[in-house]
Amino acid sequence: MPERETPDNKTPRKAASRRRGRRPAAAEERKDRVIQARVPEDLETTLKEAAEKRRMSVSHLIRNVLEDTFTLVDNIVADSSALVEQVSRDAKRVAASVRGDGESSQANTQQLLDSVDAWQDVIVNKPGHCAECNAELKRGQRAYRGLSQLQGRELPPIWLCPHCIETL
Repeated sequence: MPERETPDNKTPRKAASRRRGRRPAAAEERKDRVIQARVPEDLETTLKEAAEKRRMSVSHLIRNVLEDTFTLVDNIVADSSALVEQVSRDAKRVAASVRGDGESSQANTQQLLDSVDAWQDVIVNKPGHCAECNAELKRGQRAYRGLSQLQGRELPPIWLCPHCIETL
């Protein structure tokens, strides 16, 4: 094997033909990645106490906190966009009623109801309101969405609560 000199050029050594230590594990056997971060002493103490209280390692605690935080942020973003849509629709309804367009709004709702080709039983993800009784439809609740060829981006989805679907 060829020899090469060390950085201090005093002692020759053999060229590395193989890696030192054990062979790398197969991809399916490898553990998760390690990320290191510097934290203040008081945060370190808090993390260690919280991990001990939950009988888990600090590493697992941090991983769980990070995963939960990202999930929470995603849910807040989704819920806030639904809230913006709802507030916008409510503001348009209030503006229409102030202008005295209440009857035309009811006619519009009736026109939308008449245009529905079918009703799809679904689990609500974004909060809404029943077109008939204006009952709040919350996330996770069963409701019925009207399927119509007339609906597009400019027309809101039309919903019925389970009680109102029975009166059809």
